[in-house]
Amino acid sequence: MRHLVDLWFALLALRTNKLRSGLTMLGVIIGVGAVIMIVSLGNGLRRSTQLEMEAWASGTMEIRAQYWGPVYIEVTAAEEKAAIDEQMIKGGGIPAPRQARALEPGDVEALRRLATSVVEVAPQLETYTQAVYRGQWIPFGGIVGTTREYLQVYRSEIKYGRFFTAEEEEEAAPVLVLDETLVNYVFGAGVNPVGEVLHITLENIPQNYTIIGVLAKRRGIQGIAPRAILAPLRTVQMRLYQGAKNEIGLIAARVDSRVPAERRYAVAEINTILRARRGIAPGVPADFWVQDTLEFSEEQLRIIRTITMVLSLIAGISLVVGSIGLMNIMLVGVAERTWEIGLRRAIGAHKSDILLQFLSEGVTLALAGGVGGLVLGLAGSYAGSRLIGQLRGLATVTPDVFVIAVGVSLAVGIVASIYPAWQAANLQPTAALRRG
Repeated sequence: MRHLVDLWFALLALRTNKLRSGLTMLGVIIGVGAVIMIVSLGNGLRRSTQLEMEAWASGTMEIRAQYWGPVYIEVTAAEEKAAIDEQMIKGGGIPAPRQARALEPGDVEALRRLATSVVEVAPQLETYTQAVYRGQWIPFGGIVGTTREYLQVYRSEIKYGRFFTAEEEEEAAPVLVLDETLVNYVFGAGVNPVGEVLHITLENIPQNYTIIGVLAKRRGIQGIAPRAILAPLRTVQMRLYQGAKNEIGLIAARVDSRVPAERRYAVAEINTILRARRGIAPGVPADFWVQDTLEFSEEQLRIIRTITMVLSLIAGISLVVGSIGLMNIMLVGVAERTWEIGLRRAIGAHKSDILLQFLSEGVTLALAGGVGGLVLGLAGSYAGSRLIGQLRGLATVTPDVFVIAVGVSLAVGIVASIYPAWQAANLQPTAALRRG
C-alpha cells in the first residue's frame, strides 16, 4: 500500500508539470524512434537485397571456363622452358597464356547425372548483337541461348505464350522468349507480344525471330533483367555465335539448400565431378571456376549490417542526449520540491519511499517516451518504405524492435533517475523543511 502512495505522488508530480514532462519525454521519443526506424529500414534493405539476389540467380552455382589469366597445362619444366626459348628466338616475346578449354555438353550431362546436391542444370551461351523491332533498337544487346531446364533452374514462370520445345531446340529454330520488363519497355505495359517478329543482324545479314513467350517478372529485379532475351541454345550456337558450335559459356546449377556448409559441399562436389570429367590431374589448377551466387548476397548483407549498426549508434546519440535531459529535469525537480520531501519524511516516509517516488517519475517518463518513440519509429519506417520503392513492404518490425523500445527506455529511465532519486532520499527532513 505504501508503495502505491509513492507511485501516486510520482504521477501527481508529472501531472502538475505537464509541459516539462512532455518536453522531457520528447528527447526519449526522438532517440528511440530514430533507432527503431533505422533498424526497421535496415531489415527491409537486407530483405530487399536477398530478394534481388534470389531473383537474379535463384541461389544457383555458376560454372564458367577460365578464359582469363594463365591456364596451367601438364608439361614438364624442360618442355615449358623450351617453348619459351623458341618463342623468344623468333622474336615474339614470352608466349601468352593459352585460352582455356570451353565448357561442353558432356560437362552438363556429368553434373546432371552425378551431382547429388544439384536439382537441375541449364547450359547457357550469351552473344551480343543488335535486335530491332519496327525500326526501334532494343536497348539490350545480349541474347542468351539456353534449354528448357532454364525455367526450373531459375524458378521462372511464363506469363504469355510458352517456352521452347525439344524440337525447336534440336532444329535451332529462330524463336525468342522475352523478359516482361523488356516487353513493357519496348511494346508497352500489359501488351502481349507473342507472334511479333524481331530482326537480328549478324555481319550485315538480317535474321527474323518470332517471339513465342514472355517470362513473368520476378520480384526483386530492378530494371531490365540480365537475361532479357532468350533463344534455344542450339539457335545461338548455330545462327548467332561465331565460335565453336558446341561451346557453352555458362552452366547454371540449381542448389536449393541455403545452409552454408551444404552449399560448400555442393561447390566441392561440382569441382570434383568436372575435374574428373575434364581429365584434370590432382594438384593441377582447374580450367574452370565455380561461383556460388549467394556469396555476393552474403557480402552485401554484411555491409548492410555494418552500415545499420553505425547509423544506429549515431541515432543512439540523440537517446543519450534525451537521457541527460531527463536527469537534468529530475535534479531540478529535487531542488524545487525540497520542502515536499522534508514534509513527507517528517510524517513518516522512509528513504526508500522517496527513492521509489523519484525513480518512478523517471521510469514513467522514459517508458512513456519509449512508447511514443515506438509509434514514431513505426510511422517513420512505414513512410520510408512507401517513399523508397526498393523497400516497399519490406521494412519489417521484428520482436527485437519492441525489445529496443521497452528495454532501452527502461534503462534510460533507471540510469537517469537513480542519482536524483538517491539525492532526494538522503535529504535530512529538518534541513529540507528549512530550505523549503
